[in-house]
Amino acid sequence: MDKADRAILREMQQDATLTLTELAHRVGLSPSSTQRRLQKLREDKVILRDISVVDAKKTGPNVAMLVELELERDRPELLPPLLRWIADTVEIQQAWCVTGRGDYTLVVVASSIEHFDAFADRMMALHANIRKFTTSVVLKTLKQTLTVHLD
Repeated sequence: MDKADRAILREMQQDATLTLTELAHRVGLSPSSTQRRLQKLREDKVILRDISVVDAKKTGPNVAMLVELELERDRPELLPPLLRWIADTVEIQQAWCVTGRGDYTLVVVASSIEHFDAFADRMMALHANIRKFTTSVVLKTLKQTLTVHLD
């Protein structure tokens, strides 16, 4: 990946609705060169998808939580179903395997505390390998981005 590819990625992360001509102008390339590079970035799975960022405050009430899971280490056969459930559950927006006290950290968004309570009950009922979970309620979002820093 060269300087031109990085410039394309920087622009696309800010506004994926740019026309090809506008994108080419911003990165200093011809439209045909920009199109080839953009296609290659998509084929190589550098650009995974183009999405719209929605302001959650304007869609109705939402409560965001950070959920730290601690797993039973002697039940490795139960991990694949848990990972599938994490991938398929709409309330879970992000998930990471982490170091530290917990094994996984999840970003969970629910419409209410009651909705989250039902989510937590369902999670514990379905997954016997979750030894413990700790929840932190997000009071205020200070920064939220999916932008990858590119030098």
